[in-house]
Amino acid sequence: MQSSIILSGRFLRLTVANFCFFMTFASFFLLPLHVRALGGSEQTVGFVMGSLGVLSLAGVFVVGLLIDRVGCRVFLRTGLAGMSLVSLAFAFVDEVTPWMFVLRGLQGLFFACGFNSASTLAAAYTPPERRATALGFFGVSTLTTHALAPTLGEQLLRWTDFHGLFAIASAFSMIGLALAWTLPEPPRQHATADSAGAGLPRELMVSLGATLLCGIAFGSVMTFVPTFAQDAQLGPVSVFFLSYTSMAITTRLWAGRLADDFGLRRMILPGMALLSLAIFGLSEVTSLSTFLAAGLSFGLAQGITYPTMNAFSVDLAGPGQLGRVQAFYNGTFNVGVTAAGFVLGPVVNAFGHRTMFELASGAALLAFVLFLFGTREPAIAHEAG
Repeated sequence: MQSSIILSGRFLRLTVANFCFFMTFASFFLLPLHVRALGGSEQTVGFVMGSLGVLSLAGVFVVGLLIDRVGCRVFLRTGLAGMSLVSLAFAFVDEVTPWMFVLRGLQGLFFACGFNSASTLAAAYTPPERRATALGFFGVSTLTTHALAPTLGEQLLRWTDFHGLFAIASAFSMIGLALAWTLPEPPRQHATADSAGAGLPRELMVSLGATLLCGIAFGSVMTFVPTFAQDAQLGPVSVFFLSYTSMAITTRLWAGRLADDFGLRRMILPGMALLSLAIFGLSEVTSLSTFLAAGLSFGLAQGITYPTMNAFSVDLAGPGQLGRVQAFYNGTFNVGVTAAGFVLGPVVNAFGHRTMFELASGAALLAFVLFLFGTREPAIAHEAG
């Protein structure tokens, strides 16, 4: 596939809209600091951040069941509008109350609508033989925000408070909504008799299990690095997010093409091994320089693993199952992120951040073992979607 196909007008507009959506979402990477400032413990931080996944999980099933039938645009518009409104509502929360958990849960619901529909459109807009390349490029719009939003947020907090930050974050999704409003619905394939109500293939279920474990590993970092940096006096948390994101973006620009040419599985397995090592290395960080190095290695691992696992899952989808498989892939990963907040928060409280990162490293290692023995390289025999 030529680069001009990937960089079509509709693909670029979708990518920019997704960037705006994630500028809102990634601004809430700083929410743990707000919860702590309001008197919340590490366990409370984990529960608040993990609340996103409760309704996100429900949203995944709804989106997964309906997106192939009713199309992507309605879910994309709903996700962008809802994320904007709920994020704005955070500007009116001044204490840790059940209302904060409700809002975080609603963010998860609208995240499921917006991101699953956007990633499904990205896959549908590109040919299958270069899908890892396209999804890697599309993912740059997500990863850029992982650095930009927390960095911008930290600067904004120098002259405003979290209420102002949440209001500004809300505006990004409204811009994304305007950009995405007229995106075309791609042609939908009709499900075959075999794929129409069939369960997912066994190999795909194994892959999703590994995805869940990688989500736990990833979530441990994204949820607890802000408070870890603060407690260990490592410097601004933006140092980690900038190093992680810059490396992940750089990696995605070449890893997807390499995976398309030489095999997805040959890229995924080293990526999982590196993810485990990177998170274990984070448990040993004691200075700003090692904090920076941990961010770089984590970004390399994430940049290799996430888009190639996504392409691997899509390649196993049957006709008319693209939206469903995309929803389950993204949803499974985010359930893992959610589980990290709920399960590992008490570990931090009892044993500290470093022990928690060691356990999270083990989750990535278990994903490696599961994927190694439970999958094989898929053959592209159709164009899903």
